[in-house]
Amino acid sequence: PKVEKQQTALERRIRRFYDCLNRRDFDRGYQMIDPRLRDQPGSVTLFQYQNALLQFIDRFGPLTILEISVSLHLDESNKLYEGRDFAVGRTIGSDKGGERHVFSERWVCQEQAWYTRSTGFVAPETGWIAPRARDEESQLPTTG
Repeated sequence: PKVEKQQTALERRIRRFYDCLNRRDFDRGYQMIDPRLRDQPGSVTLFQYQNALLQFIDRFGPLTILEISVSLHLDESNKLYEGRDFAVGRTIGSDKGGERHVFSERWVCQEQAWYTRSTGFVAPETGWIAPRARDEESQLPTTG
């Protein structure tokens, strides 16, 4: 069924996203941001994204993914995502010190591929780690 196929595809995409982060492959991670966000004037640039995620990974180290859950919203009418299917992904991971973090982010499906709406990470102790795209409804992953 479509739901199971989409769920599996998105979970695999989320794993790939965090794998890119861990390998410091920020160029590939940047390409996983919703193209409609990347193309907006004032959106996060590749340079900003690389620098911000480098700070994040230097601080927390590679993340070990413990759990991924996905809430799909397929074939739902929506204006925010311009009618595209979307989902909320929740990833639980542990950092280099073994501390657990929960990341929640929105994903959209475009041309049979899933893209994150998040353009960076937030750490409660330090405030912004990465810049935010101009998307009132985007949720940046938070640690906590």
